[in-house]
Amino acid sequence: MTFTRGDVVTTDIGYGRHHYVVISGDPRNGALPSFLGVRVTTRRKPAIDSIVELLDDGPLQGRVLCDSIIELGHDHCSPHGRLSVETMRRVDDGLLAALGLDDTYTRSRYR
Repeated sequence: MTFTRGDVVTTDIGYGRHHYVVISGDPRNGALPSFLGVRVTTRRKPAIDSIVELLDDGPLQGRVLCDSIIELGHDHCSPHGRLSVETMRRVDDGLLAALGLDDTYTRSRYR
């Protein structure tokens, strides 16, 4: 099965089953046997821009750890639903913050 951006999957990478959100683009996901994902947790985390609270409109509750990017194989994951467009927009903002590509960083760094 090939997963697409915004899908939620479960897999065990050595320390129990966890949820991940697919963040890589669909052309990459279709061409390669792997995709990039970020971990979802139900544990409390600090209120920083790279940690996104999930909205109540999806298959999970908790937080998306946008600074916890990992490569996962399609064949080792199971589907667990899909995030809404609105939630994925918030994840996009979290990824920008995690990678230092948000407006605040780029304005202060490169001017």
